[in-house]
Amino acid sequence: METTKQEQEELLKWLFGDNINIKQEEDITLAPYYEDINIYYTDEIYNLFKTNVLKREGKIMQLGSEFLQSENTYHTRLEHSKGSYRNIIQFLSIQYRKPEWREYIEKNKLKGYLVEKIKFMCIHDIGHSMFSHAIEELIGDKNCTHEDIGRKIVQDDEEIQQALKNIQANEQDSNIKGDGSLESLCEGNIDFDRMDFLLRDRIYTGRGYKNDLILKLNMMCDIEYIPEKGSYEYVYRPEALEYIEEFLQTRVDMYKSEYASKNTKSTDIFMSYLVQEIKDGKIKSAKKIQKFLEHIVGKSLEEIDVEEFLQTNDIVFLNELICDLNQVEQNELLSYITKSKQTLLQVAISLLDPQNTEYSSYSEEEKEFLKNLKNLIKNQKNNTNQNLEDIIINVEFKEYKGNQIKEEINKILEGQHTDGIHEYTKTYKKYNKNQPIYIKDRNNKIYTLDKYPMLQIDLSDENKYGYEIIVPQLKKQGISLEKIDQIKQLIKQYQEQENQPRSEKVDTNRMSMFKTQTGEIAYEDKMEEFFPER
Repeated sequence: METTKQEQEELLKWLFGDNINIKQEEDITLAPYYEDINIYYTDEIYNLFKTNVLKREGKIMQLGSEFLQSENTYHTRLEHSKGSYRNIIQFLSIQYRKPEWREYIEKNKLKGYLVEKIKFMCIHDIGHSMFSHAIEELIGDKNCTHEDIGRKIVQDDEEIQQALKNIQANEQDSNIKGDGSLESLCEGNIDFDRMDFLLRDRIYTGRGYKNDLILKLNMMCDIEYIPEKGSYEYVYRPEALEYIEEFLQTRVDMYKSEYASKNTKSTDIFMSYLVQEIKDGKIKSAKKIQKFLEHIVGKSLEEIDVEEFLQTNDIVFLNELICDLNQVEQNELLSYITKSKQTLLQVAISLLDPQNTEYSSYSEEEKEFLKNLKNLIKNQKNNTNQNLEDIIINVEFKEYKGNQIKEEINKILEGQHTDGIHEYTKTYKKYNKNQPIYIKDRNNKIYTLDKYPMLQIDLSDENKYGYEIIVPQLKKQGISLEKIDQIKQLIKQYQEQENQPRSEKVDTNRMSMFKTQTGEIAYEDKMEEFFPER
């Protein structure tokens, strides 16, 4: 089922011309199901990924604050963006096998449209700030999403503008606006973005591989005219139903167990509180981040300076948190972030990629981060008793119990008001009817998935309700440790565990790739080995 190197090269030559040069790069997430684990680029697409805007994505972790709970979740937005690019190339390579598809694209001059969608998948995440979704709600105002910021970056950054212009289809008068057929596969219920992040994130959270699921879906999809819509759409064959249902259920499971799980919610609350402390000047060393936050939190899209936005990444953030060892020891928020030496080293290995021989040396920013990390490892005292539950108390339940919990907390606080306790509601959206999936039955009648007679799974949304309690904020407002402990005990009575067990079958520990001996790693002795001079 997999597309071969030859097939992908044929597709790229068909789109861009016979004179293109092909570069390749390994993606280890493909290893279990693909004989060929390479991603293939034209020079122009490869150079797009080498722009400063895209390289910055290599210094932003895909799962943001999740690294605080799961030490292997250090993969980056750049890896994900390259994977999303590969997904659209694989899909188009499979379509390219069909003479009628090629004829339709050429007759309607749609090569330019396909190329625009390829470019979109390369750059779709460039608007993410530090730690991805963890602090996204704080960036800009409520009408300013990472997608909005991404469009502004393309509008304002000359380097990426030129790199995108260099990627053009070899077709005169190409219809770049296209026929709309690829829209739902670029932004929809099953799209090239989700195809990558759902499965890549499963690997790094230890939940196992499912790359074969994408192969099956891509093999069972054809472009067809839908009279009711008056347009062409990609339609799944009847035998794809079980794999569509599996994909949608995998997404729900990942939201429950990872993206919107209790643990992830806790780390996101933690990160949001830390960012607020930085903004308020409570973390003295974080001057650069404080200035950045002052210029971006609550600002409209027009007020955001793209050049300043692009200067920030996870390395800048972490570096300012660890550069003052005395502050790290005294501040419980920083002590928790620096608790695991192994986690910080794996983050550094991922964001700095010491095996990359393309660069002759580390940047001054990278050198400073490595120096501060080394000092932290050598000099920091062990804070093994620092737990997230000492900072963030978070409880979730399926049925709404907010009034009952609120009443019991008020009894403990004896009516004392605090800003450190908040209710929230989360919704797991299984299927968006505004971005329909089309599927045929055995009689070739086409349905949207929600109307399909043979559908087995429930597509309705699910809600979760929760309470978040920020312990440091309670302390600041004079709530005694005794009362805080009573609240903790109360919360435990309501907690409902829903997280799925992680698989032990997948080893994605990048530190293993650099180890030269088995057994316990002496972190303070390994810095030079992990990060040799380039």
